[in-house]
Amino acid sequence: MMCRSIGRVFGLLCSVTIGATAMARADEASNDRVIAEKTEIIAGDPTNAVAYELRGEAYYLKRDWTRAFEDCGAAIRIDPNFGRAYNCRGRAYSAKGDRDHAMADYNEAIRLDPGYGPSYTSRALEYLNKRDFDLAITGFTEAIERNPKQAYFAFIKRGEAYAGKGDTDRAVADYNEAMRRNPAAAWPYELRSVVHFDKGEIDAALDDCNTAVRLEPGNAGGHYCRAIVLLKRNDIDNAIHELDDVTRIMPSFEKAYLARALAWHRKGDDKRAIADFDEAIRLQPGNSAAYNNRAAAFRDMGENERALADYNEAIRLDPNNQIALANRGILYMKLSDAKHARADFNSVLALPPTDKWAVDTAREGLGFLK
Repeated sequence: MMCRSIGRVFGLLCSVTIGATAMARADEASNDRVIAEKTEIIAGDPTNAVAYELRGEAYYLKRDWTRAFEDCGAAIRIDPNFGRAYNCRGRAYSAKGDRDHAMADYNEAIRLDPGYGPSYTSRALEYLNKRDFDLAITGFTEAIERNPKQAYFAFIKRGEAYAGKGDTDRAVADYNEAMRRNPAAAWPYELRSVVHFDKGEIDAALDDCNTAVRLEPGNAGGHYCRAIVLLKRNDIDNAIHELDDVTRIMPSFEKAYLARALAWHRKGDDKRAIADFDEAIRLQPGNSAAYNNRAAAFRDMGENERALADYNEAIRLDPNNQIALANRGILYMKLSDAKHARADFNSVLALPPTDKWAVDTAREGLGFLK
């Protein structure tokens, strides 16, 4: 999904869903049982490739990428023709951010075991990760045909690929099919709400978010979905209430803190906004936009030195962050530092014009400085 900006100070929140929480969650106790059972088997038979592969899959579901990678690799060393082990290792590579090796493993898994459906799904997901939407759509279509047990998931992800291409009608058709196949799942409603949101159909977006919460009240995704739509409707207090639920259910989800910071800022409570920015940055210290947004809150509070430090960090993390550059230029103007303001505005204009506000602000600022 492409980000839509809610204001030029606080850009927000590429999707109204939390994709990771919407996916089927494996039972932790079940994963632990598999690990214990396969560890016992491996102790008695260190050449059992299947036991390594199954233990690697369990580690993957527990998000222990290193152990998953080690076990899947051990299975391949024992049996270089074990297709499922390549799919297992490919997923570990992907989780570690090594897209090229992941794709190579998926291709090998399919070559060795063309009848194993999950490898097709994994490869299609990798195309989606690379934002190669056409190949992702082709891959998920193949996965639906070859892996009926995972068709619900493949319809969801193919819908996301269609949405990435801007083909919202086909995206909605796939989300609707996912709803038909799994009527109790909230995830497709959360994703369909994004389409409505981006088309300005705010009431329809809220209806989908409400359905998601009704279906899975303990899932953070539906509450986050509803909070973002409520922010769009300027229903700040209820948005904060929903985001309180999100952070209670899923304390590690940094976008919830960013959204709640925006809500506090709109209420004029920049101290609480900064506290939420602090937590978001603690959870994701490489988030350039979070530093830019916290800087804006500091600026509005008159704490210009802290604002400047945050703009500097935002730009260090992402030298092409046009909004941060334009905002820092404005702050330099406020500080009567025409030289640095001019340099920031020129930097904005030297970049591809990806943000209209930043470009317009830079041109206006340079005109004022002449």
